Amino acid sequence: MSTEVLELNNLSLAYDGAVVCQGIDLLVHPGEWVSILGPSGCGKSSILRSIAGFLAPHHGSIQLEGRLADQPPHQRGVGMVFQDFALFHHMTVFENVAFGLHGRGDAPTRTQALLQRCELDQLADRYPAQLSGGQQQRVALARALAPQPKLLLLDEPFANLDADLRGELGSWCAEQIRAESTAALMVTHDCAEAMALSDRVAVMSGAPGAILQQGPARELYQRPTHSAVALQLGEAMVVPARAAGGKARSSLGEHDLIKPQNGSVSLVFRPENMIVEPDPKGQVAVTKRFFAQGQWQHVLTYDDQRLVLGLDERLDAARVQLTTHGPVWAIP
Repeated sequence: MSTEVLELNNLSLAYDGAVVCQGIDLLVHPGEWVSILGPSGCGKSSILRSIAGFLAPHHGSIQLEGRLADQPPHQRGVGMVFQDFALFHHMTVFENVAFGLHGRGDAPTRTQALLQRCELDQLADRYPAQLSGGQQQRVALARALAPQPKLLLLDEPFANLDADLRGELGSWCAEQIRAESTAALMVTHDCAEAMALSDRVAVMSGAPGAILQQGPARELYQRPTHSAVALQLGEAMVVPARAAGGKARSSLGEHDLIKPQNGSVSLVFRPENMIVEPDPKGQVAVTKRFFAQGQWQHVLTYDDQRLVLGLDERLDAARVQLTTHGPVWAIP
């Protein structure tokens, strides 16, 4: 029997015959946090709905702990945290968290323990409308964790929070989920969120959507296998080139390669390996400048590519020449 908490095999999903994603293969191991990263419309939320039992597969299969998931939603033993939290507004915080423990003798003890861990014990008698967004998010997480599911599904759980609170609560949620030894599958369009919280990331794109590459965030960032992966995992400029041996030539010049290639390739330029020099005849335009994160951020455009590059000093040149320091990664 499989030891994976979740296994998706060649999964395809459709609404009224229109396929929204196809060929999805994905594993989630016990205690692991996996994120599906992709733009709106690629089918990532539909995957969660299918795992939870709200959408039947068009093709392929879903297995939970080695068994075919063909039960109704309430029998799958899966927890879910929604983007809008979906709290019961006529129930108190205590009643919301205890909802999934109906009939269990340890319900009061388990609920109180979660309230304390989630720093909600002083709010137990309040109603959702009396809570801040961050407090509601903690209640939603506590409610989902209460029945001790082996798998927790998170559908853009931090999207409705402001940026500072989103980062703080994301780390906090990861700590609580791992303390429960629960596996998590999150869908998000926020690359920083996926990279910060996940053990592995699966990058989706397209319509119908498909997984282009999956693995640890660092590996995907440094060694993308597709231009869409490179662009979704952070600032990048992807430029066509011709490679021979350990070098490649693009319209931006000659570059050393991390891995030897031959023939047509695409080169991935990241801000950290770029050198910018003012040049009135340069092929790259500086279209915008703004100060953020302690640096002057410069928006560079080249053909249909766009790259934001942070520099200590403001660059007033309208055009620049880009070169690289160190080898670059080539996508075959």
